[in-house]
Amino acid sequence: MSINDTFIRIGKIIGAHGLHGRLKIIAITDIEERFAVGNWIYLKEGDDYRKYQVVDFVLQRDRRCILNLKEISDRDEALSFKGIDIFIQRDEAERTRHLLEEEAYYYYDIIGCSVFREGELFGEVIDILEAGAGEILIIRDAAGNVHRIPFVQSMVDTSEIALRRIDIYPIEGLIE
Repeated sequence: MSINDTFIRIGKIIGAHGLHGRLKIIAITDIEERFAVGNWIYLKEGDDYRKYQVVDFVLQRDRRCILNLKEISDRDEALSFKGIDIFIQRDEAERTRHLLEEEAYYYYDIIGCSVFREGELFGEVIDILEAGAGEILIIRDAAGNVHRIPFVQSMVDTSEIALRRIDIYPIEGLIE
């Protein structure tokens, strides 16, 4: 994932469901309302973001969902979208910020933050990976080396995120 000024990624299409153009997706947003009937989402096709309207949405389990879009009507068309990311506009994300859990953040709040280790500037968050057990911060240090730090409370302090600062406390040997 990379930061984008206009669009925020909320899911990924992993296949088709049935014969009528429904999409199997993995939702990466915790806010199910983003897929409410009538809402607009965007699919990134090449360098373009195309707008689609939600007709139906069913959460199945483990973030796997079925999404029906007005503009997609058959299985072959749905299959052509496999692997495509789903986005909303950043303005929409900001309008629904109040729905976030306490001390939860959007990825774009974190990417670009300065990272401090033992009170010294260490680097910058350049990406966040979604792993099976949670997220991993991708940090580039001053020398250009890339480090992966589990985004867990015991290793990452986000209390100063409003100042675009994150402090890390990696376990011994994780960075060296």
